[in-house]
Amino acid sequence: MNNKKTEEIIRRFREMRLPVMAETFLGIIEEGIQTELSTIDILDRLTSEEYISRKNNTIYRLKRNAKLSQNSAHLEELDYNPERQLNKSVIEQLQTNDYIRYHRNVILLGACGTGKSFIANALGNHACENSYTTYYVRLFEFLDDCHQEYLMTESIKKIIHKYAKYDVLILDDFLISSVQEIEAQRIFQLLEYRYGKKTTIVCSQLEPTEWHINLGGSILADSILDRIMPSAYELILFGESNR
Repeated sequence: MNNKKTEEIIRRFREMRLPVMAETFLGIIEEGIQTELSTIDILDRLTSEEYISRKNNTIYRLKRNAKLSQNSAHLEELDYNPERQLNKSVIEQLQTNDYIRYHRNVILLGACGTGKSFIANALGNHACENSYTTYYVRLFEFLDDCHQEYLMTESIKKIIHKYAKYDVLILDDFLISSVQEIEAQRIFQLLEYRYGKKTTIVCSQLEPTEWHINLGGSILADSILDRIMPSAYELILFGESNR
């Protein structure tokens, strides 16, 4: 292959925004092995390198946008010390990502420092690595976003749509204190948009019966729990604080 044609092919790759394919092809030419490889082998090498690069870039972008609080958390690093009573079979089911495909929620309960947030972040990382859009937020941050948006626009539609769109939404510090009725309404709106369509991971130090109390014990509280709990995976963590 003459230099002019080689340069033209590389230029086309770059113009089509296929930089890795351009560099891989250039490497094949510089090594002088193009005549040793079949057309299929060359195409395989070009496309596999580009595919891996793009996949890695996508994962990097998803993790950056997820705003995880523990970027280094991974499911492979979970501590299965018997005193924690962490159900390994449930973790293995969650690793398949079927809960995301079937839009099932996850409830993580336990005292402060028992590792709820670590597991949630590990699930978040795992979701990103499998190309699912993910976002981490503490409940009070979500409510503050709603409040600020309402002050500026007298509407929370934009914020609700922002949080409703993610394949996996991690709500940390969920209902660890009582909320006002308007805040309960905003929580309901978010969960109503996500119910049956997306996956929500909820982390809390309190049990659902206490959520109900902190939501005011009303019909609205019933509706919120009904959009979290049915068919949800539940993990209860025990043991001393790891902090």
